[in-house]
Amino acid sequence: MNATPNAVNLFPPLHDLEPVLWPGLALLVFVVSAVIVDLVVVVATRYRLVDLPNRRSAHALPTARGGGVAIVLTMAAAATAAAFRWPTMTLPIMLGTLVPALVIGFVGVIDDMQPLKASLRLAIHVAVAVAITWVLGPIRSLTVPGLPAVDLGGAAWPLTVLWIVGLTNAYNFMDGIDGMAGLAAVVAGLAIAAIGLAVWVPPSMVLGAFLAASAGGFLVFNWQPARVFMGDVGSAFLGTFFAAMPLLFPEQLRGVVIVPIAMALWPYIYDPFLSVIRRAVGGHNPLEPHREFLFHRLVRSGVSHAWVSLLYGCLAAIGGLAGIAMLVEAVPMQLRTLAPLVPVVLATALTIGVEYRCSKVGLAPAGGSEHSPKPA
Repeated sequence: MNATPNAVNLFPPLHDLEPVLWPGLALLVFVVSAVIVDLVVVVATRYRLVDLPNRRSAHALPTARGGGVAIVLTMAAAATAAAFRWPTMTLPIMLGTLVPALVIGFVGVIDDMQPLKASLRLAIHVAVAVAITWVLGPIRSLTVPGLPAVDLGGAAWPLTVLWIVGLTNAYNFMDGIDGMAGLAAVVAGLAIAAIGLAVWVPPSMVLGAFLAASAGGFLVFNWQPARVFMGDVGSAFLGTFFAAMPLLFPEQLRGVVIVPIAMALWPYIYDPFLSVIRRAVGGHNPLEPHREFLFHRLVRSGVSHAWVSLLYGCLAAIGGLAGIAMLVEAVPMQLRTLAPLVPVVLATALTIGVEYRCSKVGLAPAGGSEHSPKPA
């Protein structure tokens, strides 16, 4: 009669296996993502599904497109697994994050095949952002350690929608050179996982790790020289998913984590924002494809795709580490309060450095002619 209980006890409960299970699943996501991307490259090459160089990209040769499909598929499976593990998070993860990101990804597929009007695409993004905010709720405050919390009040809803729409498009804009968007997702995903660990929100921690793993599998084939592009299906999907991630944290923590998460993405937010301002001031349409981002200018000045992507990845990692430090009580309060200034200092240095580099090689100032001569 005592044999059955003893036999059952030979197998540990699933809860005890989770410290090994989730890292194992993240590794599986990485491998599956890489396999799918490899298949996409084969199919795209066979059926001539390639992207040609255009006014937004800095690529010189036709390259397979649609690699972002791997990220969409693996993240859909990973998010479903997380929703199954934490039933109370099923609605926020599935309807508040995954489904809206899939909608934006589907719009990206259509846009990849036949470009949509910028106004129509923006209207869809706004509608999806409103839906995300309705399901998950807005960010109602902003908190920096050592400073009074800023209550957003009636601006909470519009600012949250603006955050989602802005990050969705900013991330999409940054998919312009080999390795840029993929490395950004790896760095930001790891930062979100660390933030989830610091404030102990396991679903966010796991989803952040899955995002990094999925993008890592894609990055294997996207690093210079890239064999495949992410395309709008992947970059728009990731931008929406990252934008929704702060809203998956408990409401009392959203104002705490939004700043560190933004700090881990700061180069990919700052560069498009600076471009929009410059083009608007110069009388140009900010939504038109162009090659006047800072990273484009670096490539046009003669710096390789790999070095530019690595530069942005390192800058994002520094910002992410500073953001994580804000949440660690062992860090002195003065440093935690000053941490948000790190991206400001880095952004200033990046802008000055890029413009100095471009002036040395004779590249026209930002906002000049798209046909400015390139260095030999």
